Amino acid sequence: MKLTVPRSLRREEWLNYLHVDGEPDDALRRQMDEAERLLLGSVRPRGIYRVLSRSQVPEDGFSIQKHLEGCDQSALLAVTAGTEIDALIRKWQTAGMAMALLLDTGASVLVEQIADEAEAQLEAEITARAPGRFFTPRFSPGYGDYPLSCQRDLLTLVDAPRKIGLTLTAGNMMVPSKSITALIGLSDVPVKGRLATCGECVLREKCEFIKTGGHC
Repeated sequence: MKLTVPRSLRREEWLNYLHVDGEPDDALRRQMDEAERLLLGSVRPRGIYRVLSRSQVPEDGFSIQKHLEGCDQSALLAVTAGTEIDALIRKWQTAGMAMALLLDTGASVLVEQIADEAEAQLEAEITARAPGRFFTPRFSPGYGDYPLSCQRDLLTLVDAPRKIGLTLTAGNMMVPSKSITALIGLSDVPVKGRLATCGECVLREKCEFIKTGGHC
């Protein structure tokens, strides 16, 4: 996939990660401007996808099975912002923790924007080859009760380690860390997928959004 560097980061989403309500003050805005400049100068977006029958794809858990209900195929998507982003964050963890926090949260927004572009590109390419196909939104391991352990199979199926340099640690953490894997359901009839509820989520006991009355 040929992915582009976003022109800017989505500020509202970034502020949400920072748990900032309303408009940032001038000092925070200047810091975010600088963090955005550093991130956009370091990001190296890469992505890959593969379409398989559902029987070939790990669907452990109630949430992913309900999400793909009515679909006959799954598109496996993997994207990464690149190792340079991890290096940038590590540098500022020593040089200045406030900037490191801005970079870490901003990079999370950045990789979501990369995944959005990859998802749109995937749908356009599949539709060009097979008009009339319908798509669910993407659904990632770790969401609902879909276990993170499934990421290893997903990365193997798309050959992510070799093609985009995306690997897993023994604890199922992605390297580079600002990366996303996901499944997107395909069908010949309209499908919407299904959002997992907070009650189904494996992270519900630790979720910062739930603690503050919000959701992801």
